[in-house]
Amino acid sequence: VAAADPDEGSNGEVRYAFTQTPERSRQLFQLNPTTGEIRVAGKLDFEEAKSHKMVVKATDGGELSGHCKVQ
Repeated sequence: VAAADPDEGSNGEVRYAFTQTPERSRQLFQLNPTTGEIRVAGKLDFEEAKSHKMVVKATDGGELSGHCKVQ
């Protein structure tokens, strides 16, 4: 995921985190807090779960934030 903030300095730095995301999905996927890149970190089993839904929160240095859903 990607978010941009035109502010200069630390107010323009965006950090990413999972929110409203089931613990199982947090175990299966890693979210880079700096880049927003999501990687598979566990073994995916289609018989156990056909899809995964996560919510990613992007927060800038001024504590403003936005959310997106990832499936």
